[in-house]
Amino acid sequence: MTTQQLILISCLYLAELVIVTYFTRATPRRIAGALAGGATVGLFGLGAIVLGNAFEFWRVPIFWTPSFLPLFYLGFVISVTPIYLVTWRVGRRFGERGLAVFIGVVAIIGPPRDY
Repeated sequence: MTTQQLILISCLYLAELVIVTYFTRATPRRIAGALAGGATVGLFGLGAIVLGNAFEFWRVPIFWTPSFLPLFYLGFVISVTPIYLVTWRVGRRFGERGLAVFIGVVAIIGPPRDY
């Protein structure tokens, strides 16, 4: 993945975040919480990539330059944050059953998407 591709994808995820924020009617406090959760996932995601590459579980072909890593981290944060806003809204509206259905749908969609 090149820097230009990463910037483009991050901008598309930022547009998605704005749209999800609008439709979920999230307050600034809720958005800050979702961003904090995204920041945490970003740290764990980068750690998983580094460990996976180090133990040769997988190989992620990215450029390990000082300017690329912050962009990659930002892309992680921006891409995960809308998920927290959607799960908050589903949990608030439909309760535990809604969250269970949401997790089931994500579990079914996830593997083919990653393949």
